[in-house]
Amino acid sequence: MPTLQLGERVTHAIDGRSGLVIGRTEATGWNRALVLVAIEGSTRNEYWPLRHTVARPRLEQVPALGGRFQPPKGFPLIID
Repeated sequence: MPTLQLGERVTHAIDGRSGLVIGRTEATGWNRALVLVAIEGSTRNEYWPLRHTVARPRLEQVPALGGRFQPPKGFPLIID
């Protein structure tokens, strides 16, 4: 099962929404898992199926994770 790091920027593979991982991956069955994600530009937090959650390219990650994305003040609630 692939793992995602806390603070990693991700995209939902089905609907294309962007988010930020804010919780650890939680197993819900022998072949299923959910990950808690804060939706970018929203106040919503949702559990996304791990199989539909794709990490964004390394350059689009925050500097602490090896990327170049400089989050604006209030991120992930506010994104331009």
